[in-house]
Amino acid sequence: MAEFLTRTPRPEDLRGRTRLLVLQGTPFCNIACRYCYLPDRSNRARMAPETVRAALRWLGENGLAAPELAVVWHAGEPLALPVDWYRDAFAAAAEARPHGTVLRHCIQTNGTLIDDRWCALFREHGVQIGLSLDGPARLHDAQRRTRSGRGTHDAVMRGVAALQRHRIPFHAICVVGDATLDAPEELVEFFAAHRILDIGFNVEEVEGIHTRSSLSRDRAGRFRGFFERAWRRAEALGVEIREVRTVLAGLQEPPAGAGPGNDQNTPFDIVTVTHDGSLHTFSPELAGLQHPRIGALALGNVRTTTLRQVLDGPMFRQAWAEIAAGIAACARDCAYFPLCRGGAPSNKLGELGTFAGTETMACRLGHQEIAEAVLHRILQGLDQDPIVATAPMTHQRETGLNTSPP
Repeated sequence: MAEFLTRTPRPEDLRGRTRLLVLQGTPFCNIACRYCYLPDRSNRARMAPETVRAALRWLGENGLAAPELAVVWHAGEPLALPVDWYRDAFAAAAEARPHGTVLRHCIQTNGTLIDDRWCALFREHGVQIGLSLDGPARLHDAQRRTRSGRGTHDAVMRGVAALQRHRIPFHAICVVGDATLDAPEELVEFFAAHRILDIGFNVEEVEGIHTRSSLSRDRAGRFRGFFERAWRRAEALGVEIREVRTVLAGLQEPPAGAGPGNDQNTPFDIVTVTHDGSLHTFSPELAGLQHPRIGALALGNVRTTTLRQVLDGPMFRQAWAEIAAGIAACARDCAYFPLCRGGAPSNKLGELGTFAGTETMACRLGHQEIAEAVLHRILQGLDQDPIVATAPMTHQRETGLNTSPP
C-alpha cells in the first residue's frame, strides 16, 4: 500500500486499468430534482460524434482500456438527446473502440422519456438500463419534479411500463432522504407490486452543488433501522437489495494485484469525459465542478492532452496527493476500511472540503450502518438464509449504473 499511495503513477502502471468510461452526451436534464448535484443542468450542449471517437481513442492510445469496457451515458439526462443521436454515437464508439476491447453500453436515466422508440434502441444494442425512482408517488414527487414544479412519478411509471412491455431488464436506484426513513415497508412493497425486483438505496449525498443533505443529522440510528426493516420486507417479497450484495462482496479478499483503494479513488479505474471532451478520473460526480479551493477539476481534454501530461499536471498531482492521504488515513483509523476501501472522493470533497479526509455522512450511513446490519444477521446465524447465502458477489459500481442518479 505504501508505494501505491506515495508516488505518482506512471503510464505503464495503468495499462488495462479502465473498466468504466462515463460519457456525458449532454449536461442538460429535463427535470429538477431537489438533491441534484449537477452544476450545469440547463446547458443543452451535445457531445459531437468526433468527441465520442476521441474518448475511445484516448483510452486505446494510452493503453488504459480493459478487455471489457462499460460505456455509461450519464451526468445529465441521457434521453434528453434524440434516439438517432445514440445510433450515431454508438457507431462512433464502435469505430474507435480500442483493439480487443468489448464495449457494453449502459444508460442511467430518470425514466420520464422512455417510450417504444427508446425501447427499440435498447433492445437493438443490448443497452443496460438503470432507472431513478424514489418509490411511491408521495415520496418520489416530493424530490423529483419537473422544472415547473410538477411531480414526475406518472411519467416514470409510463417508462417502467414500456420497459416491461418490451421485456427489457432494468434495476432501480432509490435515493433515501429523511422522509424515506419512516417508510421502509411501504417503499419495498411499492417496488414489489410493480415487479421491480432489483433495487439499490443511494444515501442522499452532499456532493457537487448539493451542499446539504436531509440525512446529515441522522445520528440516532434511524437509517440503520430503515435498512433492517426494508431488508426484512424485501426478503419476504423476493426483492434483491444491491447493498446486501455489495457488503458480501466486500467481505471477500480483493483480487490478487489489486490496489488498496476502490474504483472511485484509484486513478483511471473510471474515466469521465464531459460533452466538450474535458477529462476526469476518480468519482464521476466530480466532472464539471469548480471548487472554491481547488478550482476546475478537469485534467485536460481527450483531443489535446496525453496521459503523461495529465499525470504530470498540477491538478492531478494535487488531487492524487490528497486522495492518497485520505485512503491511508481511512486504512489506519477505520474498522470498515476492508469494505469501502477509502470512500468516495466526491463525498469527501463535498462534506469535508478536501479529498484527504476520512469519515463522511455518506460513508457512515451508506457503508457502516449497512455493514453492521448485514454482519449482525450473519452473526445471528442467518448466513444460510437464501438472500445471504446466494446473493451474487458483484461489486456495487461494477456496471457503472449505480452512481448517483441524474
